[in-house]
Amino acid sequence: MVFGPFTLQWRRPSPNPPSPTALPEGIRRSTVHTASGPLELLTALPTTPFDESTPPLFFAHGGFGCAEIWLQYMQFFAARGYPCYAISYRGHGKSWYPWFWRMYFTSRHTMAEDLAAGLKYVQALESARRKGSNGASDNTTRVVLVAHSAGGALSQYALSRNMIQVQGFCMLAAVPGFGSWSCYKFWALTAPIHFPYRGFHPRYILATIPQIHDAFFTAETPVSHVQRFAPLLAPFESMLWPMQALFAFVTGPDVLSSITGWTGRSPSALKQALFVLAAEKDVLCTPEILSDAALRYRGALRNMVRNGKIDGVEKLDMEAHEHQRTDGQGVRFRVAKGLAHHLQNHEGWERGADEVLKWLEQL
Repeated sequence: MVFGPFTLQWRRPSPNPPSPTALPEGIRRSTVHTASGPLELLTALPTTPFDESTPPLFFAHGGFGCAEIWLQYMQFFAARGYPCYAISYRGHGKSWYPWFWRMYFTSRHTMAEDLAAGLKYVQALESARRKGSNGASDNTTRVVLVAHSAGGALSQYALSRNMIQVQGFCMLAAVPGFGSWSCYKFWALTAPIHFPYRGFHPRYILATIPQIHDAFFTAETPVSHVQRFAPLLAPFESMLWPMQALFAFVTGPDVLSSITGWTGRSPSALKQALFVLAAEKDVLCTPEILSDAALRYRGALRNMVRNGKIDGVEKLDMEAHEHQRTDGQGVRFRVAKGLAHHLQNHEGWERGADEVLKWLEQL
C-alpha cells in the first residue's frame, strides 16, 4: 500500500492556471484579473427577456470547492430568469495556484479579497448591462450572494469588514461566523490520526472516496456519484483560512449592515434579506448549529431596527413581523430534507434549490 502522503498532490498544477475543461451548454468561462493572478468566473445568463427587477446571483464555494460545484444551481436559476455567476478563489478550479506552502498559509483576508474582486467585477458588469438596457444611469447593482460551507464564513468576514455589499445573503450549509469549533466535531476522533499519517497535508480528512462520501453526502448516495464529484475538489487548501474561523469573528450587526435588501418595492416592507439554509443530514454544519446562527442574526437585526440602524425599515415593521409571527423577523431559516453537506451536488439537489428560489421570490 502506498504510504499516506504519497497518495496526495503536493505540487501546483501545470499549466497554471489549469487548462479549461468543457462546460454544459449555456455556461461560459471567463477571467477576473487581479494583482495576484487570474480567477475563474463562470457565467450563465437567462435566455428569457431581460428583467431589471431580477437580481444577479453570485455563488461562492467553500473549502476545496470551485465554481463548477454550482453548475446545476446556475442552470436551474438561469432558466428562471436569474443571471448567475460563480467564482473560484486562488488555488481552486481553473484559477491560478500558489505553490503548496504559500497556499497552506494563505490567510482568510487574502481569500476574501478574491471573493470581493469577483463580486465587485460582477456588480460592475451587471450595472453596465442594466444601464445599457434602459439608457439610464443606475446605481450599482447589488448581487444576491449564495455561499456554501467555509465560503459562507468567508462571506460573513467580507461583509463584516465592509469589503462587499450585497442585496441579499444566503448561507447555504455555511460555517457560522460566531465560531466554528462545533462544525468539526465529525472529524474530532479521526483527524489526530489522519493528519500526521498524511504528512500534515490539507486534504488529510478528504483523501479518499469514503472520506468524501461520509463528510459530504448521505450514506444512501451511490459511490459512483461521489467518484464523479471528487475531481472537482482542489488538490490542496489553505490551512490558515479555516483555523481563523474557529473563534467568533463577527458580531451580527457588522454583517447585517452590509446587506441592503431589507426593504423591497414597498419602502416599509421588511424583507428576509438573510437566508440560512441547512441540510437535514449534514454532519458538519448541522441544522442545530445553523438554527443557532439564524437566531443570533434575528436578535441582531431586531436590535438594529429598534435603534434605527437599518435604512428604510421602521420599528413598526419589526413589530408587525413579531405580531404576525411571520418567519424569522427578517431572517429566514429552512432545512432541506434528505440532503447532506454538499446539498448543491447531491442527488435530489433540487430540494435545496427550490428553497432558495422561494426566498429569492420575496426579496
